[in-house]
Amino acid sequence: MALACSAIANQGVIMKPYLVNEVRKPDGKQISTTKISPWLTATSPEIAEVITQGMLAAVERGTAGNAAIKGVKVAGKTGTAETKTEQDPNSLPHSWFVGFAPAEQPKVVVAVIVEKSGAGSAVAAPIARQVMAAALAGK
Repeated sequence: MALACSAIANQGVIMKPYLVNEVRKPDGKQISTTKISPWLTATSPEIAEVITQGMLAAVERGTAGNAAIKGVKVAGKTGTAETKTEQDPNSLPHSWFVGFAPAEQPKVVVAVIVEKSGAGSAVAAPIARQVMAAALAGK
């Protein structure tokens, strides 16, 4: 879901995922750096913009309000995945959220899922807010 959300944040393009940005020797000298490159095109820039506007609205005046960061435009979407079964009719739903910030020049994309915890707006969105705020603050 983070890759899907990153496509929206990046005008429809998914960048090639990587785990290590750079490798350095013990003395700090850089040995190698990961080359950042496009990987897949998920949608057009126009469609990505329409989705971004919907995600902005979800944070500004919808179910994703708990992901809002003061002074930062956050684009996001909550989700609540039902888990009730005949064997477990009282099971709480999975709580999820995907989003990115700042919306106009994205620097961070997050995907949060908390199993059997309740609504995405109440559980996953506040966690995402904390993660995005920390990432944007460089912590």
